[in-house]
Amino acid sequence: MPMVNRRAREMRGAQDACSFDLSELATLYGEAGLQTLLAVALDEFDCQHFAFDDAFHEAQWARAAHALHRLAGTAAFFVGDERMLEPLNRAERALRLADASLIGLAVPGARSTLAALRVAFVDERVKAGRAR
Repeated sequence: MPMVNRRAREMRGAQDACSFDLSELATLYGEAGLQTLLAVALDEFDCQHFAFDDAFHEAQWARAAHALHRLAGTAAFFVGDERMLEPLNRAERALRLADASLIGLAVPGARSTLAALRVAFVDERVKAGRAR
């Protein structure tokens, strides 16, 4: 199967699997607080995603692993099923080992998951904004 088709399939699978469970957070923070929380989380997510990309392209594996760890932590606060974060954890482990073959296998799945998480963050911000 061509690489492009496999990556497109991974991306669709990641987006389908990505869901946030905001019921407890909405109860704790209220609608306005939840909107603020999502905005701050999305900003942190984008900053760490940039840090990951920068470190990855510079082959600074420890820095890339640290950024992925922070990305997973930000997302863990919101996801309904933490198994969704396994591609990020797998890539973080590969980066910490600085094993090029493992990195090559793990990072594409992590990138698909990151893209799906960002879509989920934006979708939830839009929903929270409508609820106001």
